[in-house]
Formats: sequence, C-alpha cells, structure tokens
Amino acid sequence: MPHLLGLIGTSRNPLQWLRLDVAVDGQAEPWFAVSIVLGVLLFVLIGMMIARIRRERLELERLRWGAERFARGKLDRRISMMGSDNVARVAEAMNHMASQLDERFQAVVRQRNELEAVLSSMVEGVVAVDTEERVMTMNRAASRLLNIDPAASIGQSIQAMVRSSALHRLVTEAIKAAAPVEGEVVVRLIDPNGEPREVERILLVTGTVLHGAAEGRIGALLVLNDVTQLRRLEMVRRDFVANVSHEMRTPITAVKGAVETLLDKSEHDADDVQRMLEIIRRHADRMFAILEDLLTLAKLDQQEGRTTLELEPGSVASLIGSAVEACQMFADSRKTRIRTECKADLRVDMNRQLLEQALVNLIENAVKYSPAGSDVHVLGALVDGEVTISVVDRGEGIEPQHLSRIFERFYRVDKGRSRQVGSTGLGLSIVRHICQAHGGRVEVESQPGKGSTFQMVLPALQDAPQAQSNQDVAQS
Repeated sequence: MPHLLGLIGTSRNPLQWLRLDVAVDGQAEPWFAVSIVLGVLLFVLIGMMIARIRRERLELERLRWGAERFARGKLDRRISMMGSDNVARVAEAMNHMASQLDERFQAVVRQRNELEAVLSSMVEGVVAVDTEERVMTMNRAASRLLNIDPAASIGQSIQAMVRSSALHRLVTEAIKAAAPVEGEVVVRLIDPNGEPREVERILLVTGTVLHGAAEGRIGALLVLNDVTQLRRLEMVRRDFVANVSHEMRTPITAVKGAVETLLDKSEHDADDVQRMLEIIRRHADRMFAILEDLLTLAKLDQQEGRTTLELEPGSVASLIGSAVEACQMFADSRKTRIRTECKADLRVDMNRQLLEQALVNLIENAVKYSPAGSDVHVLGALVDGEVTISVVDRGEGIEPQHLSRIFERFYRVDKGRSRQVGSTGLGLSIVRHICQAHGGRVEVESQPGKGSTFQMVLPALQDAPQAQSNQDVAQS
C-alpha cells in the first residue's frame, strides 16, 4: 500500500498509476486501486448531487413562498432571481405576472372606489338584486329611503327587507322584462325618527335588467326616487284649489241671488232692497277678506327661503298693545275683555306690520270662539331664552285629532261655526308663515271644554334681560 501511494505521488501522468500492479503483502492486486478510486468518485458525486438537490429545493421553496404571497394579494415584494437559469427564468416570469396583477388590482380598486363615490353621492337610491331577488348591493340613499342597514341587507331577500307588494311585483317584472319598467310604490316603514309608529313613503321606482359579463341576466337594477313630498304638495294644491272654489262659490251664489231678486221685480219694497244690499255687502266683504288673506299668503310664500324680510328690534309690549287696540272694537261687540301682561323691556327682531297681523289673527280667533262675557289673555314672557307671546281663551277648545292640522290652509274644526263667525280658514296658516319668516314657530295647547292657548315663539335678542322685577311688568 505504501508502494501504491508513492507511485501515485510520483507519477507525472495521473492516469498512469491505474495501470500499475499493487503489491499488498507481496501479492499483486491490480483492481483494488480502481475500486477505491471509483468509491471516492462516487462519494464525491453523491455529495455534489445532494448539495445540488438541496440548493434546488431551497430555490423551489423560495418560488413556492413567493407564489403563496402573491396568492394572498401581497404583490409589493418580488421573488429573488438568484439560482439556476431555469429557476431564475421562472422567478422572472412570476415577478412579471405579479406586476401585471398589481396593476390590474389597482385599476379594479380605483374603479370600485369611483363607483362607490358616485353611488354614495347620488340622491337617488340604487339597489341591485340577483335573479332570486336577493340584495347584492345598495347605496346610502337607498338604505335611507328604505330604512335598512346596507350591511345587513346583503344576501337577504327584498321581500323580507321591504313591506310592499307593489315593489315586489315591480322587481319580478324588471328581472324578466326586456325593457325598463317604471312605477310608483308605497312602502311602509318604521318611523326613522324612532317614533313607535309606521310611516308611508311614496317611491318612483325604475327597474332594468342587470347583465353579467358572460352569465347573461344576473338580476335587476332599481333606481328609487322619493316623491312623497311632491305628491303631498300636489294633494295640497288640489285641496287648495277645491277649497278656494268652494269658499268663493258660497258668497258669489248669495250675491248672484240677491242681484237676481232685485232685477226680477220692477218695484221693490225699501226693506227688501235694504236686505238684499246687506246680503251683497256682507258676502262681498267675505270675498274681499279671502282674497286679502290669499294675497298675504302668496307674499309670505315668496319670501320663504329669502333674506329680504327686514327685521329691526322692537318692543313686545308695544306690539301687544297695538294688536289689542286693533281688536278692541270687535271684542267689545262680543262683550269680551282682553287682558294683557308683558315685561316692559322685552324685545325681539321683528317686522312690526307682519307680526302685528299674526297677533291680531290669534286674538280675533280667541274672541270669536270664546263665550260672551269671558276674558282673553295676551301674555308676553321670556322662557328658556325665547320670547313667547301667548293668547289664552276659555272657549270650547279643540279635539286632539285636529291639533296637527289646524295650521293648514282652509282647515276648519267646525266648518259651520267657522263660516258663521266669519272665518276665512286662512288666519292660522298666515300666523305660521309669519312666525317662520321671523325664525320662530307657533304652538298650540288645547283641551275640549276648557279653552286653547296659542303661542308665537320667537328668538330673543342676545341682550334681552333674563329676569325682570314685578314693577317691570306691564298689565292691563
């Protein structure tokens, strides 16, 4: 064996020693050296293969980790392209794919955000339902109109979310129809203000079929417009025209009858002529009063939403005194006393003429509906930073079901008595408009058989006193 090693170390040709005999214990063994060399080479080869396999395994693990990261949507990092040429080419292809996916995802996110911004800013409600009539999406306007939580509605049936058979029929028709469909539906909702009652909302609904990219019909798109207020205004307009026609017909008919009576006789008794002329005068005065109130309401309607109403600080006590003076003769004719009480230096910003007209209307109503010999109280006070002008009577009072409507035009609790006392049905509506023009409101409290209290509530001046002594109170 030492002989073999010496031969290997001294041979100039590395392969020459393979052809030598090896003497071991004096015996020549020519293939023993070959076996040893082959074993060494095999060991080295196996080691190289194991190292290569480990390196390729690590490169494949790196590719797998990168692919999993891309699958989770984390496209901001790229895969290292170190390693063999094949692995580097695969990494480069995956990085290119990730870059394209990132661009497309960003484009999709931008489009989605733009669509959500458009839908959120729309006044109209938008609801998308699938072919099974389940909600796919809705914007904020739709959730507000239908009083539905948009997150809770996704995947829910529209029938379960909204109580309206007309809406359900329209949705079904929209999914099946070839052309857009349209209709008005009435939905009943829990009061959005939290009141324990239902409210009705009238919606103009336009529905059209919704197509997918390759699936064909996937549902329907509904556009909702709230026309509740519009329909109410149309109803008010129709009622207004009908009421004006009715109110004017009665005096015109009476005047026409009186004139025809005068014309039919060649000779007239003086008493008959006087009676007919009184009828004509009385009903002409009634028509004039109605027209005056209508003109006043028209002017107030034109001023709503504008800042053209000129206001200036004025004394509430002086205002009450002027209004009472204007109503005194009428109160005397009905044997009614008007008592006043107001803090002397109570002041508000006012349009003196309009506010006095509103107060006169309230005092005249109180006198009209109070029994003869009773008192009507007109009070001015500062309550919780607001000025209240109250008119209190001890008349018949108003039933609770009428209180929410008495400020509507031509609305009367007792139509027969209202006409008997000469009411046009517009006075309280004028009071409400005047108070609103002053930034205030009008309120009413009433008990049948005990009387009513009407209050004009107006903003107090910033420097208005919060308390007054007894000697500062003006009474009459």
